[in-house]
Amino acid sequence: MLSLTREVGQQILIGDDVVLTVLSVSANGRVRLGIEAPKQVRIDRKEVLDRIRQANMESANTTPETPLNPAAWAAYGARRANARAKPPE
Repeated sequence: MLSLTREVGQQILIGDDVVLTVLSVSANGRVRLGIEAPKQVRIDRKEVLDRIRQANMESANTTPETPLNPAAWAAYGARRANARAKPPE
């Protein structure tokens, strides 16, 4: 893991087309980041994506007629979310 120190207004470049900007740092240490990226780049908070995956797995377990196992169901949900994030070609 790369650890960087940045001040408000400073940026971090990821690849050629993703820019993270430090927008603010509150007194309690909470950091606000701005993210500039192409629309086809999916950006999610990890805890939200984990909740979605968990809900998908629980949903798969509560429907016995579903032929997919929980891991396959979670992968299916992630693929659908990725497809929605991509712009039409």
